[in-house]
Amino acid sequence: MSETNLSNPFAKGKAKPDFSIPGQLDEAQGLYEDITQKGFELTQIPKKAAPEKSIRRQHSKGRMTIWERMELLSDEEPIILFQNWGKELDGGSLLTAIIKVAGRDVALYGHDFTIRAGSMDATNGRKLAKLFHLAGKRRIPVVGFNDSAGAFVPAGVGGLDGYAEAFAALRKISGIVPSIMCMFGYNAGGGSYLPRQGSFLIQPKDTFFGLTGPSVVNSVLGENVSADELGGPGVHGQTGVSDFVVPDEAGAIRKVKEILAYLPSIFHGRDHAVVFGHKTVTGEDGIIVIAFGNIDHLLYSILALLFVCSTIVGYAVHAFGIINDA
Repeated sequence: MSETNLSNPFAKGKAKPDFSIPGQLDEAQGLYEDITQKGFELTQIPKKAAPEKSIRRQHSKGRMTIWERMELLSDEEPIILFQNWGKELDGGSLLTAIIKVAGRDVALYGHDFTIRAGSMDATNGRKLAKLFHLAGKRRIPVVGFNDSAGAFVPAGVGGLDGYAEAFAALRKISGIVPSIMCMFGYNAGGGSYLPRQGSFLIQPKDTFFGLTGPSVVNSVLGENVSADELGGPGVHGQTGVSDFVVPDEAGAIRKVKEILAYLPSIFHGRDHAVVFGHKTVTGEDGIIVIAFGNIDHLLYSILALLFVCSTIVGYAVHAFGIINDA
């Protein structure tokens, strides 16, 4: 096995921050430089919350950290939201942010598996619900990087309460703005069934998601089944639970960009035209007109049509109150 390391192969080159006052002559660092440097160090605390051992373990499994995944998807430095990292890292296992993808604002959440296995408690649930509400208010797409063991067991019913709040918020924006979910690593319980309620789901190979794992199946039913047979991409890809199966995490993030390029930010929006072949097609009143530029775009024409249909139905259900919030 090759030696693991902490370096990110997808990292973009970043200049070291300069805390000096522009135009000032070189001299010893003063109060201004001290304060700005301390402020910068505070913003770096969440990125350094995970111990090196956990990061090495993540890399040894062929997985990126949440910060590395976000850096690969985002065009520029993200805006991190709801930084409620407490003394016990309350909320630290879930990251929420506003990022730029091809110039568009996107609401992103991602579990940090290096902290508490990306588990959810009431703090995280509230933070995730706020992100969903913000996406609906600002009319921007949602992208989820799921890598979670489910509810945080020591939190007791608080973990379930957190999921309930996040579920309700996601249902309220369903059919209004698109949501694209990526399944990374090993997801169980709420870490599985919350993202499947998104518009699209992408699953790389060598990953798992399901309500429970093989050990529980064996202890309850006495059946021996592997994680791949129970909730791998081979199973979910055939049943339609996973919309896209890709080779690895980098492929999943590329697929996110590809899907976003064909979707509007909101079901009645005009802000993002759909490109087919050499034609830019935008319908009246925000309705996408399907026109096939060439056969290569047939799949994405169908994809856009399905999204339009699902959002119309979702909006009708939302508007007339057919669905009762959990």
